[in-house]
Amino acid sequence: MASKPNDFHSLLSVFRDATAPNNSPAIQGSGPKTSASRGPRTDVMKSDKDEKYSEDNNSAIEQLVDPTSTTDPSYSASLMKEHIERLIQIHQIRKSTTSSSKCGRASSGGDTQLDMHIAVCATIVQDFPHEQLWRKWIEETGGNLEIFVGSVKNGKNMNEGKISAAAEHNTGSISRKSSIRINASAEMYVHAKNRERIQSEWLRSKTLPITHRPNWNDVRIIRAMLSLIEMALRDDRTTHILFCTESCIPVVTLKEATRSILLDEPCIWEENCSANSVEKIACDGINWDRSYVDCYDRNSHRCSRFDEHNCWGHLRDSIPAEAIFKALPGWCLLSRKHAQHIINLPLRLEGMNLWPAFEKVWAPEEVYFPTALNICGLMDEVIRRSVTHSKWNEKATNLKDRAHPICYDGYFDDGLVRRVRREGCLFLRKMKQSIVMDDWQDIVIHRRKMRDETLTESSGRSKREREQDANCDRADRRSDRDLRSGRDSEYRSRQDDYYHRRSYESIRYHDGYHYQKRRR
Repeated sequence: MASKPNDFHSLLSVFRDATAPNNSPAIQGSGPKTSASRGPRTDVMKSDKDEKYSEDNNSAIEQLVDPTSTTDPSYSASLMKEHIERLIQIHQIRKSTTSSSKCGRASSGGDTQLDMHIAVCATIVQDFPHEQLWRKWIEETGGNLEIFVGSVKNGKNMNEGKISAAAEHNTGSISRKSSIRINASAEMYVHAKNRERIQSEWLRSKTLPITHRPNWNDVRIIRAMLSLIEMALRDDRTTHILFCTESCIPVVTLKEATRSILLDEPCIWEENCSANSVEKIACDGINWDRSYVDCYDRNSHRCSRFDEHNCWGHLRDSIPAEAIFKALPGWCLLSRKHAQHIINLPLRLEGMNLWPAFEKVWAPEEVYFPTALNICGLMDEVIRRSVTHSKWNEKATNLKDRAHPICYDGYFDDGLVRRVRREGCLFLRKMKQSIVMDDWQDIVIHRRKMRDETLTESSGRSKREREQDANCDRADRRSDRDLRSGRDSEYRSRQDDYYHRRSYESIRYHDGYHYQKRRR
């Protein structure tokens, strides 16, 4: 009976925190910055001084731990679980007491000019084979595009659906209520394990001054990604953060990626759609606070026994099971608002870092970020869609082949790009070797259907030449088989006799083994 007053006071404290005026920077929304004004963002209810104070506190908490360490001496699993359960209760109370409203929408007033700036955060070892490709994507595929919001057709509000610019031009009966001009831009941020071995001057200028020395399947990958987020958020232009590796390449232009992210539209490559059709599009609204994470919980059919043991099992002492989510693939895209929530999460956990709980988790970065978003109460704003294509061979017998994504080296062509875009993805992984810049530019930027004799690999040989070599090899193998086995009918009869003999011998061996076992 003595514990009831303590429970009552604890619930009362949670209710007070949930209903108190919200001044925490981790709860406020974020949006784009207009091109006309480069001052503080007016849609965030905090000053630049408060934001810098919050970032300084997070950096101070992170600096208490050695950059190359996989543990935190001040971490406590039981206390972490208590803090997380308290946060979840606060979010549940706020969700039940506040009215749902869509945040991050662009206003439908007069014409405005906004900036969308993607921070491409790459974690590499030391090599970056697609450096020239990413430079061209950042410097030459961005620019201005126009989106019409609140279109009206015959007095009826067309906000219920999204209409292409081609349909608008053909009907001619749509009145444009307002338009938004968006300037699409991007910047590269790199975390390198071996920073001292980087040869490129451009890549060295984009690399963080700190390194956590992460290994494969290491919790320090989370620390590297958090350091990239902190560096990207220092730029006021940053609206979204994209995680990638050295084996990722874009399969859409920067303007196409901007449209797909803001409108949640798959960037399908249509046959009758020209490359300049993305300049003007119509939609029912823009959401700047969406994050794209293809995640699932333990109740999903995607959750396997391997996930239960190697993900949920290792976190049961630190995080409630219902709060754990896993993203596959883990290379996701976060909005600025959600990234700020994740960075400010230690301040809401009484100064404790969350990443030490994932030390023994398999592929910890795949579990950390969706779980952190759920702990922050933001899962309702997350789109369960991956913007990065990555597939695994689940039928592989070798564990190493199942652990690593499928590599597409030597298979880059317009068919692969079409398939990836048709799935709603904007980036492709895994491409370890560099590809010919002209081929990528013709397929992705100019949307040309490459012929076999024009599509080349890194060695300079065309795809048709490679197929001819493969056909010759198959013909040689067939001729060798015919010489060895004779005619096909004779070959099949010999095969049947061989299998019959093997079956009979295996049966005899099986019976003899059990007979000897019974005698023992």
